[in-house]
Order: sequence, then C-alpha cells, then structure tokens
Amino acid sequence: MNKSVLISPIFILTVILFIVGCGGQNPVITVGPDGYGKATMPNGITIVVNRDETTSLTAARILIGGGVLAETAANNGITNLMTKMLLKGNAAMTASEITEQLDFLGASVSVDCFRDYSAISFTSLTENFDQVLDIISRCLISPTFPEDELEKLKMEVEGAIKAADDNQSAASSKLFWKTAYGDQGYGLPTIGTDESIANLTVDDIKAQYQKLVGGKNIIFSVATDLPAENISGIIGKRLGGIKSDAEPIAAPALTLQNEKSGFISYDRNQSFVYMGYVMNHLEPKELIAVLLLNEIMGNNVGSRLWYLRQEEKLAYTIYTQYAADKYGSLFRAAIGTDTSKVKLALASLEREWDKLIKDGITAEELTDAKINMKNNLIFYIDRKSNRANYMAFYEYAGYGYKCILDMIEMADAVTLDDVNSFVMSKLTSDRKYTSIVGKQ
Repeated sequence: MNKSVLISPIFILTVILFIVGCGGQNPVITVGPDGYGKATMPNGITIVVNRDETTSLTAARILIGGGVLAETAANNGITNLMTKMLLKGNAAMTASEITEQLDFLGASVSVDCFRDYSAISFTSLTENFDQVLDIISRCLISPTFPEDELEKLKMEVEGAIKAADDNQSAASSKLFWKTAYGDQGYGLPTIGTDESIANLTVDDIKAQYQKLVGGKNIIFSVATDLPAENISGIIGKRLGGIKSDAEPIAAPALTLQNEKSGFISYDRNQSFVYMGYVMNHLEPKELIAVLLLNEIMGNNVGSRLWYLRQEEKLAYTIYTQYAADKYGSLFRAAIGTDTSKVKLALASLEREWDKLIKDGITAEELTDAKINMKNNLIFYIDRKSNRANYMAFYEYAGYGYKCILDMIEMADAVTLDDVNSFVMSKLTSDRKYTSIVGKQ
C-alpha cells in the first residue's frame, strides 16, 4: 500500500530560502591572469583576492572603515577597544577559548586601529584557513563584549599608552599629528588617552560596533593558494552572516592648526624631532612622487639626509617617512640627536628642505630613486601578509587594491618635471610642521 507523506508548506519554504540564501551569499570571484580579483558580497563586503601558489599559507585582513575618524576627543580610543573586544568572546566561545583555538590552529592574529580604519589581520596554513575564519567571523557576527574583558583590555591599553609616551620617537610622532590637526580627526592618537578611555563602557563599545561593523563598511582581502571557487565558498559561508548596514563615515574637516611647532620636555640626553609637510589626499601620480622623494631624501644610506649623520655627526638616527591616507597625507623627516645638538639639527633639516624646494632633484637622483622604489615595493609585497594588508588599505584609501603593482608600472613614466612640480606646489610653508620631544 502506498503511503502519503505530508510536508508542511512552511517547511518547504524554509528549505528553499535556506538554499537560495546560502547560494546567494557566495561572491563570484574571477581571478585574472595577474592573479588578482575583486567581488562584492550581497551584504556589501568588498572582497579583494590574490592567488599565489608559491606557499601553502593564507593571509587575510578584515578592514573596518572608521578608525579615529569615527571618534571625538571625548571618546578617543573607542574604535581600538571595540575592534580588540571582538575577539574577547562570541556567542559560542569565551576569550580564552578563542585564543586557545587560534593558537592550536597555528594562526597569527593581530588587531590594530589606524587613522582611517581598524583591522583584524591573520595568517595560517591554508588547510586551517576555513577554521580560523570561522572563529573570527563568529566574533564579528555575535560578539559578547564581556565587562571583565573590557576592564582587562583597558589596563593593557593604558600600558601601551605609557610605553608609547615613554618612547621619544613615538611620542614625537604623536605630537606631530596633534600639532598639525589638533584634537580632532587625524590629530587624535589611534589608541586613545588615559582620560578618554577611562569612562568608556560596554554600552559605548556596543554602540560603536553597531555603527561601524556592517558589510558596507568592510573590506576583506586575502592572499592564498586556494582556487577561486574554494575562496568563494569559504568567504560566502563565513562572512555572509555579517549584517549589511553601517553608518557612513563622513569626510573630516581636517583643519590645519596655526601654530606650526609642538614641544614636549623630556629630561634626557637625547631628543627626537619630526619636521615635514601635511597635505591633502594625493592623486596616484602624486603618491609616486612622494615615494620617489622618500628614496632621495632619507630612505637609504647615501640619501640626502644621510649627510647629517655621516658628515655633520648630528644624528644617531635619521630618515624620512610618508603616509597616504584616505583623506590626507604627509612627508616628513625624523632625526634623533643629542640634546646639545637640537638647534643645529633643526637648522640642518631646514636647510635640506629649503634646498629641495629651491633646486629640486636631479635626473640622476630620479633614475636611482625609481630603481630603489620599485625594488623596495617588490620586496615588500613578497610576503602574503603584506600583500593582504596593502590590498585592503589601498582599496579603502581610494587607490585600488592593485595600487603597488600600478605604481611599479607607472614609475618609469614619472618625469623630473613631475616630481619638481610636486615639490613646489605641495611642500609649502603653510603646511610645514615640527615636533620636538626632549630639550630645545
């Protein structure tokens, strides 16, 4: 006798929605001949991929837009706390269980906050990548933000603030940003201050989570030897449950301060100085000009500023730095010197900046800088972890996830006039700032 099996229409609908929903969350990732690809998930997460079979490692970064730009002076440090608290407990695991399991899987995980964004970055054996991402995605989807973990984390951050303030180069760098931008936007320290984090509560952390953690505000980058279809399946399964909505991060005013010099007194035999220029967001060709100037001025032994150490004996360390953010940029020189030589060091830095602006660079310097720049970029992206990090950052900053490859390709087309015109138009006195930590 035939038996009829009655199936509830609701059950059928549930199964259909489950199948459609799961399938619909998998991004369609197409990797080009250069090994790179990009896709967008239904919940808004931007996926950028580099496929590299040279090692059986997978490196990834989950970038959450906001950073200190999503803060005020009153709650400065909340984004750093919120991002670190994501790994302090989820609906299925405690903080210690998360740490133990990630350690068991051999995953290297870091959580950091920057000026434009915060990020969870991790590297593991490719065979463990799915399990590692499963744990981290659970933390993004169902964080518990335990009160006791927040108090412990606050103490850790207070220790990090003290250590940074005790380090003269770190303290001078923080002072440089504050001198240029004040107590707002990029002028705020990325991990906050003792005063600003002291009264932050779990409710504050939860509100920041709701504000920032949504697919439309997340970039997921990965460098892996997995085939594209495998990447698609894993990412869809693990990240598809993240909510879509997040508050848009408003472009900051970034008002430059009138006072051009900042000073903090340290009773030590050494002082640390930063002197340089803050600028607006750079166009791709301008960014290449900054990288080339970095090679010429202070990134190598034999660069222009090396003379201050080798011949004038003014420095125990000297170099240049650049930063290219979503809304701003800088190019500055750093010098660590004996306190008795601070005035001479300042005068020498002024002289070298003035010489650059007045005379520009030479054709020979440009040729050498192009070689050094390209070699340094190629060396930098040799590691999958660096590749994953830069893909996410440059995509968020508006340069595109293949920015470093583009800069290597575009470098030869940059002319002497391009670089010298950049110097004249961007390195202007109204954008020049100095920070000194030590003795004047």
